[in-house]
Amino acid sequence: MDIFGIGGNELIVIILLAGIILGPERLARSAREIGKFVKNAKAYFTSLSSELRAELDVIDELEKVKKDLTK
Repeated sequence: MDIFGIGGNELIVIILLAGIILGPERLARSAREIGKFVKNAKAYFTSLSSELRAELDVIDELEKVKKDLTK
């Protein structure tokens, strides 16, 4: 399991260090905020992807119409 080039053992060490540095209360709050950010970012990129796909479909249709008109 590599996330951004970080293996499982390294990820565990990072989480433990974050727990020691932040403490349990701030760590939980930070994890919630990170979770919200990831959820919002995922929704944004999903929306962006679908809009881009729709625009590309329109461009493809326009190219087909242009090709048919030049025949």
